[in-house]
Amino acid sequence: MMHQAWVEVDLGAIQRNLATLREISGPVTQIAPVVKANAYGHGQVEVARAVHGQPGVWGLAVARGEEALALRAEGIAGRILTLGPPPASEAASLARDGITVGLGSEGDLRSVAAQLANSDLTIDVHLKINTGMCRMGVEVGEVAGLAEQMHRGPVRLTGVYSHFATAESADLPFAREQLANFRRALAALPHEALVRHTANSAGLVRLPEARFDLVRPGAILYGVNPGMPEAEMPAVEPALRLVSRIAEVKTLPPGCTVGYGRRYRVERDSTIALVPVGYGDGYPPALSGVGDVLIGGRRARVVGAVNMDSITVDVTGLPGVRPGDEVVLIGRQGDERVSVEELAQRAGTIPHEIPTRLGPRLPRIYHGGES
Repeated sequence: MMHQAWVEVDLGAIQRNLATLREISGPVTQIAPVVKANAYGHGQVEVARAVHGQPGVWGLAVARGEEALALRAEGIAGRILTLGPPPASEAASLARDGITVGLGSEGDLRSVAAQLANSDLTIDVHLKINTGMCRMGVEVGEVAGLAEQMHRGPVRLTGVYSHFATAESADLPFAREQLANFRRALAALPHEALVRHTANSAGLVRLPEARFDLVRPGAILYGVNPGMPEAEMPAVEPALRLVSRIAEVKTLPPGCTVGYGRRYRVERDSTIALVPVGYGDGYPPALSGVGDVLIGGRRARVVGAVNMDSITVDVTGLPGVRPGDEVVLIGRQGDERVSVEELAQRAGTIPHEIPTRLGPRLPRIYHGGES
């Protein structure tokens, strides 16, 4: 089948990135690759298979129960941890599939325990601590009491975790305050065997003292800078390309306007190419008039509005452009590269969002990787 646009994912790059992060985190600390949100747009099942069983991997981390169950349905074995709030009615399914659930409140505990009360099922949980993020998480002073309730009943406390709010930014002092709060919570817990983890991508790299037993790389696993200083980024490889082909080429005289809202007016004899990728595929509308694509290894500017199904590109300075030519919207072509970080900066968003929003209409094509 001929696709108008597609995503290419290099599983080998993800495995190499994992090995690089393993070298940084050290031989004692294990890794829980974060494959939530369709593995940041890269394909949850395929990425899970590529990283599962690799050296140093403790298990996989997802956000939601349904993500964990979907992995089990595809035959993904081993540990899976849900980091987000537990579902209202899936505790039994998660327990049967051996999923470890993150809990962040006494209400969470009561809900899960009640769902399992009339069964012989038990479930492992990791207790989320609010150290300063102020979203999900039990307060530091309440940790010991809540942990004590997990000595009995169907809920078994096997880990404790938190999450940094500023590990990628200039506000590392706040991250260290969070780390101090986490240590205070750990001191109140009687269980020495608990798995302890708090470091995300930036925390893994920038806060060696926060690596504990486990780290949870997300964006950086896929070669995406989560927002930390470029000089501190380890040598990871981008794993994704967004590719299309020119559908149509038009030559327009001065004065013509292009696309919805007449947002772009041609000032000279111009050649405009139609590329069948739009916001319906997850290409950000905020890149209207400011995004670049690559054609023949050279940059061309997106002009006019990003539509649901297409963009228009000024190729006046690129001789010989014709329908069928490859267009790279994210990734490398020849000596040029359009990075996720560049597009995020131009679109006024964070780098994580760019690959994550790439939709299911774009087929994923995989290459590389070793089992």
